Amino acid sequence: MAAGEKKPRIKGRVRAMRVDTKCGAIGHMTVDEIRERMIGDDLNVTCPECGEIHLTAEDAEAAAARKVRDTPRYKRIVQEASAVERVPSP
Repeated sequence: MAAGEKKPRIKGRVRAMRVDTKCGAIGHMTVDEIRERMIGDDLNVTCPECGEIHLTAEDAEAAAARKVRDTPRYKRIVQEASAVERVPSP
């Protein structure tokens, strides 16, 4: 680029989110919302909040209304944790 020339502006939509902090929590999302925010070719349509697939906004709202302890994922984690506690240490 020659001196004095302006760099061309790239128009487009910038999508960035922090999901590793509470202030960056994105909540339950539908497949369409995930596609809208997706960058790259590798599409994973599972909800970042709970790991389920929500096809409609109603599905996502129902998942958000559930208590964490009522989810299959939580029950599996508790079961795995209790199995680890039962293993005697050497």
